[in-house]
Amino acid sequence: MSNDRDSRIEDKLDKVAESISEIKVTLGEQHVSLDYHIMRTTLLEEAVKPLQRQHTIINFCVKVITTVLGSALVVVIIKKLLS
Repeated sequence: MSNDRDSRIEDKLDKVAESISEIKVTLGEQHVSLDYHIMRTTLLEEAVKPLQRQHTIINFCVKVITTVLGSALVVVIIKKLLS
């Protein structure tokens, strides 16, 4: 009876050990995948930096143009109203 129980416990321990080994392999594969993802993300961030600066410049130019055109429109409307 005790021998059968010991055998079952050993079988369960073997299964747990196999599961842990599989988990270690999976974690290793995920770590490699994560390293690759981090590398790609870093490269993409470096490629986007010039675009972010350009985006800021374009936004500034659009705001300036909008402000100038809005002011010109107000001046034209006032002139028409006064004439």
